[in-house]
Amino acid sequence: LTYNRHAAVEIRQRLAQLIGDDSRGVIILTCHALAMRLVGASFSGRANRLDDSDFIEVMRQAAALLNGEGLQSDEADDLRMRLLGGFRWILVDEYQDIGPEQYALISGLSGRTITEEDNKLSLFVVGDDDQNIYAFNGSSVEFIRRYEKDYQAKPTYLVHNYRSTANIISAANAVIAAADQRMKVKHPIEIDRARISKPSGGIWSELDPVSRGRVQILPAGTSPISQAQTVITELKRLSDLSHSWDWSSCAVVAREWSYLDPVRSLCELEDIPVQMATEEFSGLWHLRETKALLNWLRTENFQLVSSVDLNKWVSTQPEGPWIELLQEAINEYASDTGETESSVEQFIEWLAEWCKGARRRQRGLLLTTAHRAKGLEFDHVVVLDGGWNRVGYMEDADAPRRLYYVAMTRAKQTLTLARFPGTHPFQDLLLESSSAFSRSSIELPSPAPELSRSYKRLSLSDVFLSFAGYRRSGHPVHQAIAALSPGDRLNVHVKSNRWKLLDSNRVVVGTLSRNFEAPAGMRCAFATVLSIIKWDKKSSDLEYHSRLKSDAWEVVVPELVFEPNS
Repeated sequence: LTYNRHAAVEIRQRLAQLIGDDSRGVIILTCHALAMRLVGASFSGRANRLDDSDFIEVMRQAAALLNGEGLQSDEADDLRMRLLGGFRWILVDEYQDIGPEQYALISGLSGRTITEEDNKLSLFVVGDDDQNIYAFNGSSVEFIRRYEKDYQAKPTYLVHNYRSTANIISAANAVIAAADQRMKVKHPIEIDRARISKPSGGIWSELDPVSRGRVQILPAGTSPISQAQTVITELKRLSDLSHSWDWSSCAVVAREWSYLDPVRSLCELEDIPVQMATEEFSGLWHLRETKALLNWLRTENFQLVSSVDLNKWVSTQPEGPWIELLQEAINEYASDTGETESSVEQFIEWLAEWCKGARRRQRGLLLTTAHRAKGLEFDHVVVLDGGWNRVGYMEDADAPRRLYYVAMTRAKQTLTLARFPGTHPFQDLLLESSSAFSRSSIELPSPAPELSRSYKRLSLSDVFLSFAGYRRSGHPVHQAIAALSPGDRLNVHVKSNRWKLLDSNRVVVGTLSRNFEAPAGMRCAFATVLSIIKWDKKSSDLEYHSRLKSDAWEVVVPELVFEPNS
């Protein structure tokens, strides 16, 4: 069981390397997918829902089935064994991230409360309490703390780091060591044995005459804009030192998205390839491109389909970011299935699940929050300052420290920690460390006005989904939307707090939800088409049905670019 599909793909690839064809005997599922299978639910059947509340309910139903609620004990045991269909061993990855619903599901799956040993499954979980960062989603480190008691389990400590240099490991250890109630106090992370004789800074001990491979603490001025200038200047300096530099192996990590906006603006001004890892667009299943693929599969009357067929369809489509994303899906499907044929409905169900947790392949400097970066790794990482004192909803006092630790440990070769003036709750622990190096300030030019921009990638909940549906099928608005493509420029008109989106011919092609609010003190400079989605009457709330004049229509979802009013 894995936390998300991204982790499942990595596990599948690693298993294939280790045990070859035998890895096909291992079933890798997310908790959501397992629950859906147990209750006979469908990802594609739920794809029109805009939130995750029904997935939580499905997990509760699955746990109730496994635990035999409402049944006699012998009936419950028989049902559970039929549902599991021969499973014997379970491994749960990222155990520190589970919440009460996942815990109940895993408990029922393993047969924790069953007294007969022969009816229990062997359960092996992997987790790190130092990386528990999703309390706001209900996850709790208490479940990993309770594991030894719940299952009379024997703990084994996995302390070897195969990713980072010794300096990065040492600095991260120093930061996390100050957290209370840790489970690995006597088991610090250390570099793996194969690299123990290597320089502490790896290859950058020789490549960088300034840091010598140490973790850098870099003064970043007093504002997000000066910080953006500082970190991009530093990354450009590092890029000049390496012949193999690749911006697609680098990341800038922040506590909050707003600190990343000026970094994006500066990258665009300086022609540095950049990619925002903004929380993934929730409407992948509804994309014009996804619906075109599904329509093709159904109209061609395929009985079986393979990745070869799917790739042929992609090759006939106009270029665009969402077609590229579907290509990534097809490549992943080929990896999952070994390029064998499967039923169309099986592929559609697979695609629906994939859309729920898709991640784009990195194509430039990745700008991401620490929460979003978990599970990823990069050759070069910069961690921005700002917001690290904030304790979020349902979080304990050490939650920001664990999050900073997660950000630091994404780095493989170099790690730079930006710093605003004053004390710092985590970096101050490194000031006397031999693994870290405090830099002097970098002289910066006057910032360009574009660095004050703020970017807002809207979701389906931010737009009025029924706008075009209120017009008959022959209305010009449908043709105007059909002519738009992702990346096209839009004009924005705001009147009486009603936001209208206009194309280059001044045709209104959409409106935003009434509850949408612009960032305080800023105006919308321009907008672009983020995506075009397909919507229909069946997917709409009943309150809108009486005014709908089309059975199906398209919806423009924009990205808005804001600038200060002054």
